[in-house]
Amino acid sequence: RSKHEEIELVSLEEFYSEAPTDISRPDITLTEPHQQTLARLDWELEQRKRLAERYKECQTIKEKILKEIEVKKEYLSSLQPRLNSIMQ
Repeated sequence: RSKHEEIELVSLEEFYSEAPTDISRPDITLTEPHQQTLARLDWELEQRKRLAERYKECQTIKEKILKEIEVKKEYLSSLQPRLNSIMQ
């Protein structure tokens, strides 16, 4: 048994509909199960790379937003003493 058998791959229908033809190569993979498995693993790798890149982008955006929130919190916390001094 191989380690790749533990990976849950997308269904064949989804693979052939979503994967680009340079990866899916239907002319070869439809008749050769080994080549089909290799192609599906290649597609899985490509998708995981894209998801990892998207995750990094989202993390960067999240960090930026958290910094903005912190700046706004500081501004709001300094606003109360100023309002109190104006009221007096």
